[in-house]
Amino acid sequence: MDNLVVLADGQAAPANTSEPPRRPKWSDTLQYIANPEKFCRDNLAEYGPIFKTSVFGGTTVFVGSAPANKMAFNGDNSYTKIGLPATTMEMFGEHSLFQRPDLHRDRKSALRPGFTGRMLANYMPHMDQVLNEHLQTWQTEQPVSLMKMIEEVSFDLLAPLLLGIRLDQGDSALAGLPIATKAELKQQYKTFFDGFYGLVKWNSPLTTFGRGKRARAKLMAFMEAVIAQRRQSGLAATPDFLSMMLMAQQDNPEGVFNDELVANQCLLQLWASYYEVSGLLASWMYQLGEQPEVIKQLRTEQAQVLGDDPTATLPTMEQLKQLTFLEATIKETLRILPPSSTATRTLTKSVLLDDMLFKHGWNIIAEPRIAHAIPEHFSNPNAYNPKRFLPEQGEGRAYEFIPFGGGVHACLGAQMAMVSNKLFAIHLLHKLDWQLLGKADFVQFPLRKIKGNYQIQLRSKSQVPAS
Repeated sequence: MDNLVVLADGQAAPANTSEPPRRPKWSDTLQYIANPEKFCRDNLAEYGPIFKTSVFGGTTVFVGSAPANKMAFNGDNSYTKIGLPATTMEMFGEHSLFQRPDLHRDRKSALRPGFTGRMLANYMPHMDQVLNEHLQTWQTEQPVSLMKMIEEVSFDLLAPLLLGIRLDQGDSALAGLPIATKAELKQQYKTFFDGFYGLVKWNSPLTTFGRGKRARAKLMAFMEAVIAQRRQSGLAATPDFLSMMLMAQQDNPEGVFNDELVANQCLLQLWASYYEVSGLLASWMYQLGEQPEVIKQLRTEQAQVLGDDPTATLPTMEQLKQLTFLEATIKETLRILPPSSTATRTLTKSVLLDDMLFKHGWNIIAEPRIAHAIPEHFSNPNAYNPKRFLPEQGEGRAYEFIPFGGGVHACLGAQMAMVSNKLFAIHLLHKLDWQLLGKADFVQFPLRKIKGNYQIQLRSKSQVPAS
């Protein structure tokens, strides 16, 4: 890696090196959790894109420059290890990708086909059907909760693709399973997710972490029962993530997919996909609600690529790729409203990057809220400008645009999130218009998303006066 020097154990740094600026403060963790964006932006303005904090204990260096992001993402088994809080690591479980960096590459390579290429294309008919059914029922007579509406469609979109459960059959689809209703399944996921950043590792129902651990146990029992049910009914190459893993396990019993990894990956993949996709769809709608001219451009592009009725037939993957302005608006949403940090590492060796010393034992957090606000990365970064992501402008280069991480730890579900958003946009733009009802408040941590009490007004396009 350019300008990166890994120091040997006991090797002294050259005399001309410096450490990242800023003195860590006892209040850093509280300030970061209260408002990660403000914490990052304020310190970026005062200290630049690399600075020291005490977030989550010890010395934690926040980074946002491209070279520093690259350093943070690609050091596993060389000079970094996963540096997430102990509560978070326990919630991920011993069979998560994070727990065995020595097996990470092989496991990720085996999982990747479930979210790319032919499998992703095979998911599209289900996505299209669910989106069409949900949007037809959306209430246009009175204001509705944006987040609640999006979370409902996201869960019905993703749970069947990842677990093979037919949620269109209602709760009868969960008959005989340890969690018997969709409402309970969603609630257990919320409790599980809340436990990831419980600050006290005390396994008690009185703590967020303890409640999360109990939800995790219930969800794992549910996943194991789903797997057993699938095996009893006979394995078939159905278009879902669980089927892909079980078929691979059947073909190679000594390979990557042991039973524990399959169950744990189902648990984590539905959790990650559900929260990431629902947050992205809601944020995209919210940003577009303030941009009527952008909506007009999107509808024009849609008509040019897909015709006057873009929902009449299922788009092809090639047609989705041709919706370049739509993709640019999704990326601009991810740039302005990134859901979370994307890498937390602990240095196992001291390293020098451009003559700046990062010491053994320090933590590093790669923060999109910093990277996406650097003028050298994005011109006029505070402005909403999706055209910056079009080929002719060429912003959003590797390690500068990092909503899905980067390097060996880039998010597995990034392509699925983009395809989901594009199909959602096709149906929404064709069927409905929407009006924001004031400014939204956001949940800030651990994932940024619009609060559930924020409402919008939907109208069918026929109700909207021609402009």
